[in-house]
Amino acid sequence: MAAKQKLNPKSPAARPAPTVKPAPKKVVQMPLTSTFAPGFWKTNWLPALLLMLAAFVLYAASIQFGYVLDDEMVIQKNLYVQDGFKGIGRIFGADSFMGYFQRQENLYLLEGGRYRPLSLATFAMEVGMFGKDNPNLAHISHAVNILLYGLTGVLLYRILLGLFPVQEGGGWYFGLPFLASLIFVFHPLHVECIANIKGRDEILALLASLAALYATLKHFDTNRLRWLGLSGVFLLLGLFAKENALTFLAVIPLTVLFFTKVPLNRVVVASVPLLLAAMVFIVVRFRALGFMLDHGQAVTDLMNDPFLGMTLGERLATTFLTLGWYIKLLFVPHPLTHDYYPYHVPKVGWSDWKALASLVLYLGMGAWAVLTWRKRSVAAWCIVFFLLTLSIVSNLFVSVGTFMNERFVYMPSVAFCVLVAWVLARKLPQVFKSNLDAPSILAVGILAGLMGFYSWRTLTRVPDWESERKLNPSAVKVSEGSARSHLFYVTALYKNEYQQAKKKEEKEPIVALMEYHINRALEINPNYNSAWQMKAGISAARFDLDHQLDKLFHNFEIILEKIPNNIDFRKFLDEYMKYLDGSNADKYMAFCHRVGYDYFYKKQGDAQNALKFLQYGLDRQYEDIRILDDMAEVYGAIGNQAKAAEMKARADAQR
Repeated sequence: MAAKQKLNPKSPAARPAPTVKPAPKKVVQMPLTSTFAPGFWKTNWLPALLLMLAAFVLYAASIQFGYVLDDEMVIQKNLYVQDGFKGIGRIFGADSFMGYFQRQENLYLLEGGRYRPLSLATFAMEVGMFGKDNPNLAHISHAVNILLYGLTGVLLYRILLGLFPVQEGGGWYFGLPFLASLIFVFHPLHVECIANIKGRDEILALLASLAALYATLKHFDTNRLRWLGLSGVFLLLGLFAKENALTFLAVIPLTVLFFTKVPLNRVVVASVPLLLAAMVFIVVRFRALGFMLDHGQAVTDLMNDPFLGMTLGERLATTFLTLGWYIKLLFVPHPLTHDYYPYHVPKVGWSDWKALASLVLYLGMGAWAVLTWRKRSVAAWCIVFFLLTLSIVSNLFVSVGTFMNERFVYMPSVAFCVLVAWVLARKLPQVFKSNLDAPSILAVGILAGLMGFYSWRTLTRVPDWESERKLNPSAVKVSEGSARSHLFYVTALYKNEYQQAKKKEEKEPIVALMEYHINRALEINPNYNSAWQMKAGISAARFDLDHQLDKLFHNFEIILEKIPNNIDFRKFLDEYMKYLDGSNADKYMAFCHRVGYDYFYKKQGDAQNALKFLQYGLDRQYEDIRILDDMAEVYGAIGNQAKAAEMKARADAQR
């Protein structure tokens, strides 16, 4: 056998083979779902189009509507808005009602102030583009509201399609994302926000807040920082629309943690732009208003603080009563009204079972959501979303100036719509053991009934917002216990019917109707300044029909007792005293004596107003001895001896 050949250690064959390092693997970040990747519109254009069309079909009638309610304050008579593009700077630099009131002290009527410049800025843009005298300006504003509403439905669908992807083979038309978005667009509680132009602040706040949520999810999907920057920008826009967007500081990170496996530390970092947006808003708001929440002035009008005169227990019980109403209205949105002022919502204590049941319900929901959060129960997320977004308008932390409003549940209603869609599209098929995305007969039946009712209620509610002539009668039927609804109805009757009527037989039933409703308003709230002021106008209208001067003066004296320092009533009375003719001189002089001498001088110690009313008598050029004696005494009391002597001499000349 041949000997084995020994290798030379220096030969290439003896050297060890070089180590070949494997090429580094390219790390590809998996997106949350394919929905957040490009191509959404290509594959989802049909459901998006249907949502947009649904919004326009439901609210098309409102495009022909005019201005109602607070539209006057935020558009028609808001000087900053009427200044068009030039007024935008002042809009962002002041309380949202400053352009209307023009006086700082008038802004203290409401607790906390109102700073919602974004919607006012859009109104100013419309004025700048189309002209403030354009007869179609209100129609354009209504169309913009519908467009923004439809976009909100589409954006909600896009977000939900990422969080609840439809499984392969499942139909989008009965998937949770589309059903939730469709229920949202159809829900009748949204009518006030859409059909009332002023409701754009609610629309923009939710639209921008959802955009901030989408941008945050998109950041984790793409790992691109620009989306984080956009999330802060969108939230800031939402805050400029309305303060309740602040709740998305919690909603966004909790949603990311709930639906994804993103680590907590990354979620915290991604929340920094949101926090910065909130800080910017707070600073800008403070500089515009000069305070945070407390303007330092007591709110004394029941119409601006419905809890006046209540104990803490009554306040909390009444608040939870309204919170229960919100849930009831989400499920059964009927009857609907824009007026939840005192006392359509009754003042209750904890002996009221409805308030107690609502408290138990909310505590139960909150506890259940916390306990089941880790189990990733969709219902738990819906409850947390609902409670967070409702908290800021609940009256539990900050008074919002009224017991409740349907527009306040616009943002929280997203959670309700998702919950209902989850039950129909996910839970019922599971119960019936059918394919996850295949609708059961029961689910289809429930959906058909729900959408039929919602569409009917929306279509029948929208026409109420056409004008004051329709809105106020509809409100007074539902909110019969509200002093405000009766006053607003009277105001509409006076402006739109009484002042248009020419004949006495036409005016008589209108005046009688106004008398009933103004007296009902004062029965509900005896200290309602605006109602007493309106009662003066109605008393004058009655006098024009029956010419009973005693009744007219009697009403004026009562009104003076109730609102002695009301500037608007004083102006009205000044003009009306000059309007009265020279007949019934004795009754006229007696009225001047009672008001000037007995009331202002003797009872109020107000010499200035006493002389003013006594002067009304002298202006009639009647040398009434009693009036002259009265003025002599008043002038003497204030140290004007020359005028006192003059009046005394004139009185003596008539004796």
